[in-house]
Amino acid sequence: MSDESMNLQAANRNADDEMDRLVLHALETAPRIDVPADFAARVARQLPARRPTSLTATHYGQSAVFLGMIITLGMLIAITLHNGRHASFGLAESLLLTQFLVLTVWLSVRRHGAR
Repeated sequence: MSDESMNLQAANRNADDEMDRLVLHALETAPRIDVPADFAARVARQLPARRPTSLTATHYGQSAVFLGMIITLGMLIAITLHNGRHASFGLAESLLLTQFLVLTVWLSVRRHGAR
């Protein structure tokens, strides 16, 4: 080998070592974080305006229970007026009466009880 190729290899090795040292230094150095004082205000200005939310109660559940009570009472009256002799009419009448009573108690407790 000639002296030139040995010098070239030594120079390449030194350059590689220097590059490794620079990369290692860059990786080990913690980044400096600088947040401007008005950063949050600038971000908040860019956000769209929020619409106010409605805080009024809708009472859809109570309306549905009241409608269910009316339908159950109507069906209970229809079965009672039918005066069927079959056992299934008695069972249906008992179930509808129980359902009507449970809905009535639930609606009463919700309106006058816990708020």
